[in-house]
Amino acid sequence: MKIDKDMKKIINQLLVIIVFLLFATSCEKDFLKINDDPTNPTSATPELVFPAGVGSAAYVTGGWYQILGGLWAQHWTQSTGAQQYRDFDAYDINTTTLDDRQYGELYSGALNDLKYVKTVALEEENWTYFLMATVMQSYVYQVLVDLYENIPFSDALQGDEGKFTPKFDAGADVYKGIIAMLDEALEKDLTVRTAKTPGSDDVVFQGDMSMWIKFANTLKLKIYLRAATANATWASAGVTKLYTDGAEFLDGDVTFGAFANEQDRRNPVYETEYDRFGAVNIVASNTLLNFLSNNSDPRIDGIYNTPKAGGVHVGLDQGDFFNPAFTSAANISQPALTGLDPVIFMSAAESYFLQAEATVRTWGTGDAKALYEMGIDASFDHFGQSGASSFYGSGGAYEFPSGGSIEDKIEAIIVQKWVALANFQSLEAFFDQNRTGYPDFFTISKNSSWGPTQFPKRLLYPDSEYQTNKANVPTLKRVYEKMWWHK
Repeated sequence: MKIDKDMKKIINQLLVIIVFLLFATSCEKDFLKINDDPTNPTSATPELVFPAGVGSAAYVTGGWYQILGGLWAQHWTQSTGAQQYRDFDAYDINTTTLDDRQYGELYSGALNDLKYVKTVALEEENWTYFLMATVMQSYVYQVLVDLYENIPFSDALQGDEGKFTPKFDAGADVYKGIIAMLDEALEKDLTVRTAKTPGSDDVVFQGDMSMWIKFANTLKLKIYLRAATANATWASAGVTKLYTDGAEFLDGDVTFGAFANEQDRRNPVYETEYDRFGAVNIVASNTLLNFLSNNSDPRIDGIYNTPKAGGVHVGLDQGDFFNPAFTSAANISQPALTGLDPVIFMSAAESYFLQAEATVRTWGTGDAKALYEMGIDASFDHFGQSGASSFYGSGGAYEFPSGGSIEDKIEAIIVQKWVALANFQSLEAFFDQNRTGYPDFFTISKNSSWGPTQFPKRLLYPDSEYQTNKANVPTLKRVYEKMWWHK
């Protein structure tokens, strides 16, 4: 379904506003506050507000959070000759590292807009928009809870009721709350007369409600599996019910791609890295590059470009941004990104790997080996490469360990998922490595601020929370302290 001219104009205006707010270096740090409602869209329709909520989510999760994930998942590292992300790469994280322009935007932008859509849709019994907004809200909450652990959830987004100091819910409770939200939305009848058929304002699936249902189910599957070690009873029961109920999972990507090759309208990582900063900050990490090179994996050419000089792939060890052998990034491989690349909230490859893990744990049904191979196929396709079967076939470098232990199989799945999510879902790759310990060949940053043994595990709440909601903010933890679901 094509996007009409009026909707294109609205989306373009939204993109310019969001990009300016998130990336302009002259912005005040406190321009966004949790539960603020700067737009006060009391007369707007869900059709107009929904694209704004999705765009807000896309520019944060596909922008600065993707960059953080790229570095902490060791897909990327900070280049020499530049310094924008040295703090990220050295694990030198404090309460101002990622401030209100990300955390605050997700609350007062994405989540607030999506709440408005849900509220109006509930009043009108417009269950299509209720489902769409709920799924996107759930996705945003999942990202936040996996970055910070305890977050405002049950008390959040109540500024219109005078509640500006929400309590923080425990991560495990937020997980259960997200599942409850999704279940409520999935139980609605999308065929009733009051359920409007979405059009071009559905900037994710263009009105295909079957894909929204698959997105919801796959998001539930991910949440259950992330809790697999910490609360196996709850996780196994939840996954088993998904399969018993005949849930269908994603077989395509969930994207936001309303971009154009113009300033302020391009992919947010590309916009930041190649337009805002001028100097190259992001280059190939040897952790991923060497893995691909050692296995003669052709995806290396889809994930990284070749340096301007030499014609071969060259990377840096993680955090080695003072390496005297490279005075600039000119001779180091960089991520193969374009301004028109969509932000991907969830991919087909991730879905297949999640299903494979569920089956390996015996909570789901299906063929774990086949699902694992489908994930690799999807990854090869995404990076424009062929010949995946020669890698996972008999004797191949990525052959599924059918005769191995459950842990052997989970390791194989997570390592391949880690490769598949490079460049566009790196934050999820970081979460999985944090959860499982795979890949187990990560290296400590050469310039780690903590010494030789500690990897990052979480972000710290921004200063604004301590300034405006001090009584409710949890005790400050170290960045290397484990999350509640950590293995």
